[in-house]
Amino acid sequence: MRGSERLIGREVRRVAATGSTMDDVAQASREGAAEGLVVSADAQTSGRGRHQREWASEAGKDVLASVLFRPRPAIAGEIGMLLALSIAEVVEVVCGCDVRLKWPNDVRVDGEKVAGILLESEQGPSGLAVVAGIGLNVNSQMRGVSPDGVAAVSMSELADRELNRDEVLEELLGRIDGYYAEVRAGGTVAPAWRSRLETIGQRVTVTFVRGDGAESSVAGVAEDVDESGRLIVRDENGRAWPVAAGEVTLRE
Repeated sequence: MRGSERLIGREVRRVAATGSTMDDVAQASREGAAEGLVVSADAQTSGRGRHQREWASEAGKDVLASVLFRPRPAIAGEIGMLLALSIAEVVEVVCGCDVRLKWPNDVRVDGEKVAGILLESEQGPSGLAVVAGIGLNVNSQMRGVSPDGVAAVSMSELADRELNRDEVLEELLGRIDGYYAEVRAGGTVAPAWRSRLETIGQRVTVTFVRGDGAESSVAGVAEDVDESGRLIVRDENGRAWPVAAGEVTLRE
């Protein structure tokens, strides 16, 4: 599948099965693949989510794809935002439901996860390369199942009908391409991304890995996000902690 007028999805490589589409795209990047390459698989044997969790999926049912970006460092922080926003809009349009985001980029409906995003970057001879892995539950029967340790739901369950996985992927790539073009031209998706965050205003505990490799956490109220997408958590002593990455647990 090729789209001559766009960057993201200009080349889509489809495979029946692979270990991980992220690994495939990373290898292609090292071999000089052009920005916008997409690898889409029917099944993965080593799919992974955030925090080293496995990403499980029924073969031939869901969108399991990875995208290669070669952004300017200044806009790399918006890639996760534009991906989450694109997925949320596709789910909302197709399924007719309200879609929210759990910081930083879990896509959820009524607290159940419909999609996840994993970003990995590498500095090479030709500059920065960002590989974005997307796991979007399209037709798998997900209720009560936890593909990466959380309650999940699929688009078909939300829409109450079987969906065309290829059409969902095509719509998604078109939206990603549009938002990426906007960001590359100097725009930003940060306000639209922030408006969907259900984490803002909630009492949370954020667990993260420090620079020395040790695990740490901060608890408090998620007040806001800054211009780079970091979550601002104010603890019980009134100190504001900007958190760039971590596992968020909502507290009662």
